[in-house]
Amino acid sequence: LLRSEMLPRSLLFACLLAGASAFVPTGVAPVRVLVPAAGAPSLASSPAMSSVMKKAKAAKRKGKSSSAVAKRFKVTATGKLLRHSAFKSHILTKKHPLRKQKLRRTLQADESQLKTMQKLMLVVPKKK
Repeated sequence: LLRSEMLPRSLLFACLLAGASAFVPTGVAPVRVLVPAAGAPSLASSPAMSSVMKKAKAAKRKGKSSSAVAKRFKVTATGKLLRHSAFKSHILTKKHPLRKQKLRRTLQADESQLKTMQKLMLVVPKKK
């Protein structure tokens, strides 16, 4: 059959559910509708996932680190983060050479932002 000659599926299902098998066009295989048995549990009546189950499922999931933070910081052996200094990408002509030399150094991330960045990078710091 051509597509234009076929009935929409929703109309076929409605006809089959109503028991009107005479309306099925010739050449189309009949569609079987599966009805669950009386004792079988239905999917509609199953309870929603509990918060305990959600937390357990989330714990199994593999964590994703923030790619933006991973590009900007490097983790040390103790769990601290190293960063590059800002203000050295452009407009360098008016900066003093000693200032530019100091900006080339690698610095540690500040304590105020350390916990946040460690969470984003999935880093567990070593205990003292």
